[in-house]
Amino acid sequence: MDMESALVSDLDTLVKFDLKVLAADPAEVEAEEFIPVFHRWITERVLPELLIDVADYSHVHEGPGVLLVGHDAIYAYDLSRGEPGLLYSRRHESGAELEGIGSLDDRLRSLLECAFRVCDLIEAEPNLGGRVAFDRHRLELRVNDRLFPSDKATAVTLAGAFQRALAEAGVHDGDAPVQVKRIGESRERLTLRTG
Repeated sequence: MDMESALVSDLDTLVKFDLKVLAADPAEVEAEEFIPVFHRWITERVLPELLIDVADYSHVHEGPGVLLVGHDAIYAYDLSRGEPGLLYSRRHESGAELEGIGSLDDRLRSLLECAFRVCDLIEAEPNLGGRVAFDRHRLELRVNDRLFPSDKATAVTLAGAFQRALAEAGVHDGDAPVQVKRIGESRERLTLRTG
């Protein structure tokens, strides 16, 4: 097995990813408005996974915002770095809709599907009155597992897989594929950004 094949194989086992879809016009809504929405989602079982709790960190400057904690993932109206957006942070893959994911490409497609589904729900949420929209062309993908290397080879492999998943999800820049680039430093968790 060559080095690239070994790297892809290792990345196939990686489950902990954060995917953030940036808000199109963040000034339109306050993070606190998500608290009753997320509580209702728990009660009404809006998502296919077990939803557990809501946590309010909206008081933290450029912090995690308002979190909806699920068994497999955390959903948040995230305020980090002054760029509000929907953060989908996968921790486990125990739910029925996540069973059978065996490759990096499958996992990235699944991350996009789950994040975009929640973006759609928020955009259609009556209590938010259509004031929230997400730019599905402005995304950040972060490896949320410090056991995986943050080196150039891993970044290149992950960027290629992310670009394929974006193309399959219909995310394009006109007729061209969306460009994916690495942001941050090599000592930080590996983070890719579109645009």
